[in-house]
Amino acid sequence: MAVGASEVPSPLEEFPVTWRRVVTDPHGFFADMPQTGGLGPPTTFLAICAGINALGHLLVGFGLRGALWVFVGEVAGAFIAAALFVVIAQQLFAGRAGFEATYRVVAYASAPSVLFWMPFVGILAWLYGAYLIVRGLERIHGYDTTRAVLTLALGLVVLWLVTAMPTRGPGWF
Repeated sequence: MAVGASEVPSPLEEFPVTWRRVVTDPHGFFADMPQTGGLGPPTTFLAICAGINALGHLLVGFGLRGALWVFVGEVAGAFIAAALFVVIAQQLFAGRAGFEATYRVVAYASAPSVLFWMPFVGILAWLYGAYLIVRGLERIHGYDTTRAVLTLALGLVVLWLVTAMPTRGPGWF
């Protein structure tokens, strides 16, 4: 059945168009991206990317449990990263956007994660995802590139410290 003028395409039908635009025209995508409108569309986009990433990890031998961890980690990590980026942006660099706009950037910047499971290509995809976050942070917070890169870098350092910290207590230094 053809989609009529009054019908709204499903998220699965919209996904390839959105994915292509994020990956090939990040400046244009983030310039046109609304900063409000709810978390539903970006979360759906993120979940599809995370699902493809998880299936790829399943194919390369992570097993079902590993693939599930990849999916949950990517989705939960996006919420945590966005919250952390907002705190850093607003407290250190006078960023002007709130959680929703920052989360939208992180969710749509997950587009390259569909390739994370591929050896060697996954590293390049991760770096491109970081680039997409920088472009999105510039747009929504009104930043220059330096502040956007510092927001991303500080956020990644904090995430790394928190996840690398052993559970033995305060003497981990």
